[in-house]
Amino acid sequence: MLIATAAQMREADRRTIEEVGLPGIVLMENAAQGAARVLMEAVGEAEGLDLAAFCGRGNNGGDGLAICRILAGRGAVCTAYLFCRGEQVEGDARTNLEVAKACGVEVVEIADEAAFDRHLGAMAGHDFYLDALLGTGLNSPVRGLYARAIELINDLGRPVLAVDIPSGLCADTGVPLGKAVRADLTATFGLMKAGLVLEPGEYVGELSVVEIGIPPAVVDGLGIDCRLLTADQAAACLNERGLGAHKGSFGHLLTVGGSVGFSGAACLMAMAGVRAGAGLVTAALPEGLNAVAEMKLTAAMTQPLPQTSEGALSLKALPVLLELAGRRSALAIGPGLGQAEETRALARGLLAKQTAPVVVDADGLNALAGNLTPKVIAAGEAVITPHPGEAARLLGCPVAEVQADRLAAVRRLAESSGTVAVLKGARTVVASPVGAAWINPTGNQLLASGGSGDVLTGLIGGLLAQGLTALEAALAGVYLHGLAADLAAADYGLRGLAAEELLDYLPPAFAALETDQEEEEQ
Repeated sequence: MLIATAAQMREADRRTIEEVGLPGIVLMENAAQGAARVLMEAVGEAEGLDLAAFCGRGNNGGDGLAICRILAGRGAVCTAYLFCRGEQVEGDARTNLEVAKACGVEVVEIADEAAFDRHLGAMAGHDFYLDALLGTGLNSPVRGLYARAIELINDLGRPVLAVDIPSGLCADTGVPLGKAVRADLTATFGLMKAGLVLEPGEYVGELSVVEIGIPPAVVDGLGIDCRLLTADQAAACLNERGLGAHKGSFGHLLTVGGSVGFSGAACLMAMAGVRAGAGLVTAALPEGLNAVAEMKLTAAMTQPLPQTSEGALSLKALPVLLELAGRRSALAIGPGLGQAEETRALARGLLAKQTAPVVVDADGLNALAGNLTPKVIAAGEAVITPHPGEAARLLGCPVAEVQADRLAAVRRLAESSGTVAVLKGARTVVASPVGAAWINPTGNQLLASGGSGDVLTGLIGGLLAQGLTALEAALAGVYLHGLAADLAAADYGLRGLAAEELLDYLPPAFAALETDQEEEEQ
């Protein structure tokens, strides 16, 4: 599914109206009819529904007025609260204002603070609310009457349908601009907006896309380079596992990580490689951890290596690791390595010289902070998987800047490193070095626990070992990682899943993904 920016959506509307010749009022009517259907599917019969629409002065308000007129025609009792003077409404929105009045919709002007206070009781007395205050063009914090209206909607706790986008939410980033409506339902028009997918549901609620008549040729000409990652695309990344295959058919993954106090990270990474389907996995780790690893990793081999006096990998291990990596199908490095300078130098040296496909996470990334260029990772197929803090260190910026625009941040990471970048979070995003991006819809709060990122590292590494490209391994890996958590939530709820238990849900996640793909092909 294509995901548009606010600017791309405006351009789609402009081309459809000016070049194709489809009037804006038709697009608005299509949007309103679709949003009305979304609302009716949620509530059932319109007859007797007491509905209030909070409408702004622009086209978003015009959409809300048209929805009121449609629902009033089906028996709903609709009141439109217009947060401006009627004469300030122009264009297609003005047409819908006049039509709504002519069709019996009560329109109440809330043009100033005094009017807000005077009508507060009435505004708070409805059963269902339409949020049609502010659209996708918002680019500054909400203030004044609109801020009060948003606060009122949120405080009432009644069901809310957001028209196109919850008012106050940035259409490109999903970040609230001061205040934003917390909607139960959102009906967005024409194309999915990035901010609606990046926002994990606290404001958007249940999301629907309403077709409004924008021709495919217009969409094709917009240059959209962001997509919602789907099950079909994730499944298409996976390679076949033939009946005559053996362990040598599915690659050999080398994992590098661990230090005193962080043996679990190295073991989780290695076991995730096994669960990913790699034919063989070898965990390279400090010699002092080898006994522990051999007890925990019955399905993977271990390679003890020289360690520092603090129990982390020593630079003396570099020649051995280079030799091992040269004979392996892929490398996963980072979890639990530690941040001692000698170990950081080891990571930099290994990444600069070995050319097998690689995924880099955690302290492997921290070793590259301040020196992120395409030259620091020699592998032609490489994936980096930072969380926001690691991303901030790599980019040399505050974490808040990363989180304020996650799509921009992941694209900067991919371009700066020359790798496929995975920015982890409530909505993990993936970008290629040429700027194409994907937003992953799977996953939940169960992944907000120590070790889940180590599982993702090993999962992507195991897919790389089986011959997937860096982009294929990243896309399939993040989708399956989140899907495993979604499957686990059915058994655990949303608390208390340990990372080693997440491993157990990876095979069912693969099975669910591949079964769905087979059923669709039949």
